[in-house]
Amino acid sequence: MRREALEFHIDRNDYFGNLATVLDLVRQDLHRRGYERHAETLAGLCNDLLYLQRRCRIENIESAAEDSG
Repeated sequence: MRREALEFHIDRNDYFGNLATVLDLVRQDLHRRGYERHAETLAGLCNDLLYLQRRCRIENIESAAEDSG
C-alpha cells in the first residue's frame, strides 16, 4: 500500500508538497506537546520541499534513459 501511495503522489507531481504537509503536521504536533527542539529544522525542510514542489519533478530513471537513448 505504501508504494502505491508513493506512486500516486509522484504521478500527480505533488510528492514534495505532500511530504512538506506531513512534516508540518509532525512539527505542529510536537509544538503542541512542548517539543520545540527541532521545530526550526522541520520548518526549513518544509520550505525546501515546497521550493522543490514549485521547481522540480520526479522522473523515472528508466524512462529518462529511454528518452535520451
